[in-house]
Amino acid sequence: MFLFVFMKRIFLLGIVFFLTATFAFSQKNLQKRAEEALQANEYTFAINNFKSLFSQIENEDPQKAEIAYKIGFCYRHISRPLDAQLWLEKAISLKYQDPIVYLYCADALRMNENFDKAIKYYEHYQSLVPSDKKAEKGIESCRTARKWIKNPTNYKITNLAYLNSENSDYSPFFLFDGKGNTVYFSSARSNATGDMVHGGSGQSFCDIFYSKEDAKGSWTEPQSVSEQINTQSEEGTPSLSSDGKMLFYTQCEYGGNTAFCKIFSSIRLGGDWDKPSLLHFTDTKDTVDYVHPCISPSGLTLFFASNRPGGYGGYDIWYCTRTSTKDKWGKAKNLGNIINTEDDELFPYLRSDSVLFFASNGHIGMGGLDIYRVNYDSKGKPFVLNMMSPINSSSDDFGITFRNDTEEGYFSSNRPGGKGNDDIYHFSIVKLHYSVNGKVLNEISEEPISNANITLIGSDGTSIELQSGNDGSYNFNLNPQTNYVLLASHDGYLNSKYKISTYGRKDDKVFDVNLYLTQTDVAVEVPNVLYDVNRWELRPESIVSLNKLLEILEDNPNIVIELSSHTDYRVGTKITNEELSQLRAQSVVDYLISKGIDSKRLTAKGYGATKPKTVDTKYADLYPFLQKGDVLSPEFIQNLNDKSQQEICHQINRRTEFKVTSTNFNK
Repeated sequence: MFLFVFMKRIFLLGIVFFLTATFAFSQKNLQKRAEEALQANEYTFAINNFKSLFSQIENEDPQKAEIAYKIGFCYRHISRPLDAQLWLEKAISLKYQDPIVYLYCADALRMNENFDKAIKYYEHYQSLVPSDKKAEKGIESCRTARKWIKNPTNYKITNLAYLNSENSDYSPFFLFDGKGNTVYFSSARSNATGDMVHGGSGQSFCDIFYSKEDAKGSWTEPQSVSEQINTQSEEGTPSLSSDGKMLFYTQCEYGGNTAFCKIFSSIRLGGDWDKPSLLHFTDTKDTVDYVHPCISPSGLTLFFASNRPGGYGGYDIWYCTRTSTKDKWGKAKNLGNIINTEDDELFPYLRSDSVLFFASNGHIGMGGLDIYRVNYDSKGKPFVLNMMSPINSSSDDFGITFRNDTEEGYFSSNRPGGKGNDDIYHFSIVKLHYSVNGKVLNEISEEPISNANITLIGSDGTSIELQSGNDGSYNFNLNPQTNYVLLASHDGYLNSKYKISTYGRKDDKVFDVNLYLTQTDVAVEVPNVLYDVNRWELRPESIVSLNKLLEILEDNPNIVIELSSHTDYRVGTKITNEELSQLRAQSVVDYLISKGIDSKRLTAKGYGATKPKTVDTKYADLYPFLQKGDVLSPEFIQNLNDKSQQEICHQINRRTEFKVTSTNFNK
């Protein structure tokens, strides 16, 4: 019995040992396969093996945190930020020690538009690694992205569902060949030639496809570009010469633990493409990649992305030139550190021989890859301009192309809501409509003025003249992002101007603007010119009205005016009132002179209470007890029984006015 029990125990221990050894052996195999896939950039395969390994390891094992990090790292590289965030935060909770996990997690949070939490992780990484400026750039990107999302540009974005498949479709290239419009693009759709699966994306190898636009503006079913071009390898990122007779593209071979991407070209012979040729400068025996070619409209410059030595980071934008289309390409040159960063610059696109677009995750941006344009300052120095939202998003946005010279074209993005992983999107400027209309009116009578001269001057160089209609009406169409000045003039009237702007407007707008002209033969009141009792010094509240008078004098440089001041009759004598009003008028004149108005254009005159106000349309409309033409004399005021009405009349009489005495001033 004892022997039986002993043998049973031995048997059970053997089973446990066998299972433990088998389990350990399985873990080692999983670890090996996962690490090999990671080294080969086969992130999808690596994720599957790391996940299996993760489920077999106890929580207390320090290795578990490292595996969680590596899973998040892989998801980061295949642009799955939600999954990346999940696993990187899991690695943090498991006490993963490398500070880089906070930077990568912050990047994922930013791509998920969780900007507040992303900033906290960036700040934590910054405290751990203060020498690394990536955290500072990440924080600025979060704050900038939030602003761009809140205030997008006027581009309208549409998913081209009829071109996209359930797999990746990306890097479109638009071509007008003289007969019609064609879009070439990369696609991993089901009818692609290669039957292998990309270890990085987990999708089939891509081929180059094309679609033509028919007479109705619809695109035909995508077709493979050619059996000569599309092979069992992976082909993509097409770029064609302006005549459509030469194709440049990327071809990638995968084998072992390395991937080799090179640039090929092919010439169109008749209706098909000739056997492709490898560009000689990409024919290297090392592991350097040459990808994303872009041929200039002249055919003499080729841009591409590469991780070749001599760059600034991962992938940089390079270029090479040739003297003629029959010559070989010269030595590759780096575009420099204004464009290239320590991260990746990819997918160059040359709209003209001088306007370059590219994608980057190294400049201030919204998420993963953003699309940028190279602009130039007044001295010809280049600078990088982000295309902002909605062309850019918190996801990867890349591979832009334009339709001819229009603000319309196509680009690629893996933003949420697409049909596949990467989709092709159409963009176009939303054409907003702006206009200004109104009437030219007499400022006092508000009667329309016909045949008034109206000039529209814009900051974009616009200068349009017209005359008001019989009813005083006018109308102008306006351009977006422009400041305007409206100038109105007519014989016998002072010139008038009005400023409007369409800058920053995101919707249609009709500006309703009446232009008021003042007759030169009538006295014009300057409102709200105020003094203390029995004093002539200008009170600060007067400056607003006086600056408007200053503007009138500047807009009408040929007029000479009399500046008059008036009091009511109740206080002081005739002589003291005239003296006080003279001092007050002179104080206004002195102010105008201090602002640069020639003293020869100004005369100060104090009338005291000798010139009571004659009621005009404005005051008749404002006070029903007054009628147009009433003279606010002492007799008129004393005949009013209502003390408040009398006080109103006294207030109207206490005024500052100007009257044009000449329209022929010459210095």
